[in-house]
Amino acid sequence: MNEPLRPEGFQGYHRVGNAREDAELTHVGPGTPCGEYLRRYWQPVAMSEELADLPVVVRVLGEDLVLFRDRSGRPGLLHRHCAHRGASLEYGIVAERGIICCYHGWHYDIDGTILRAGSEPADSPICRNVVQGAYPVHEHDDLLFAYLGPPEDRPPFPVFDSERMPDTARKPFAITTPCNWLQVYENTQDPIHVLHLHARSSGVQFGAASGIDQVIEYQDTPLGMMNVQTRQVGEHVWVRTVDSILPNANQTGAIWEEAEAPKAFRRCAILRWMVPVDDTATRTIGWRFFSPRLDPRGQDDPTLVGRESIDFVGQTEDERPYEERQRQPGDYEAQVSQRPIAIHALEHRASSDAGVARLRRLLRRRIRELAAGERIRQPDACGLDAVPTYCQDTVFRWRGADRPTAEDLRAAGRCVAGAVLGSDRLHPQRREAHVREAAERFAA
Repeated sequence: MNEPLRPEGFQGYHRVGNAREDAELTHVGPGTPCGEYLRRYWQPVAMSEELADLPVVVRVLGEDLVLFRDRSGRPGLLHRHCAHRGASLEYGIVAERGIICCYHGWHYDIDGTILRAGSEPADSPICRNVVQGAYPVHEHDDLLFAYLGPPEDRPPFPVFDSERMPDTARKPFAITTPCNWLQVYENTQDPIHVLHLHARSSGVQFGAASGIDQVIEYQDTPLGMMNVQTRQVGEHVWVRTVDSILPNANQTGAIWEEAEAPKAFRRCAILRWMVPVDDTATRTIGWRFFSPRLDPRGQDDPTLVGRESIDFVGQTEDERPYEERQRQPGDYEAQVSQRPIAIHALEHRASSDAGVARLRRLLRRRIRELAAGERIRQPDACGLDAVPTYCQDTVFRWRGADRPTAEDLRAAGRCVAGAVLGSDRLHPQRREAHVREAAERFAA
């Protein structure tokens, strides 16, 4: 039998193209399809500790803004340039109520209304006719969130069930990555990269069990989607579900999980948002969670978590010398090196990219629904005290004497994932019991 012809090599000259980025998914400025979609949700813009007595310049979704806390303690987020003559409010005087432009004394409240137009008469029509651009800010557990969408469409602020984990501490963090938001976000639905980038290419960067081949499937959730990773680790089977909360949030399980002991519905170690600074920069902001249940061997290090820092390798440029990053690259190197904006038209996607393709389809569908005038889907607490989420780890001892086949692992993963999805209206303890019962169908 003749072997199929292989493409000829040394084709660099013929592979130079002028393909452009997928603007529908990657461009985030005002008026862009994706930018308008992202603006319909609360987005974290800073850690509370970043906001002291002086205003702070922030760039979010391609907009230049000034974040401040007035002397009464209220956070405000205003367009950077004063509506009068354009001086930057980063040099403004923080007042008991709002902020005063240094140039001519125009005094704005946190909602952008003018309290006094400098030397103009107190009854000047300017105060009735001019408004500085401003966005609402909500401070929640050491993070500052802003809503940058139409004020009439402002949604309730969501609290997720993972924020209510018992006996769990948290620390906020913020990390900047100089590339488009989507190549950071879609990494969360690319579980095969953990096997290669974080185990085989660079040595074990997380738990050693993460470097074991897994069966991977994907399912939609009420919040977006999740991947289902099922592995055999020694005598145990480990089922991990990682959820993406549209439009740009993600939860990930215990960083150092080794699946060495049975557990059910063990929740996440990170809740984070990949917030576009603009088209070519991203700020990942969220919380790192700490508890003995998530970290039985004491490998977490809260002292490393904060501004431009987190306690696992490969997330920033400055944490290691360049040569070391070449020899042992991490997420930062893989994401940033795809170009400032990854060119999807130049990719040759494979079956292992099913999660990335699915996430892009979901985002494109939601973006187009908004453009067509359909109602935006917001996180729903379903009558509970927090929005149910779907990230977890379940580990159980395999029931048979023989190694589980790929089909065995797939069946176990589907069963556990189905229990995770089907129990989202239950109290957390009942939900854990429900997932444990599902795993016990396959346990020894």
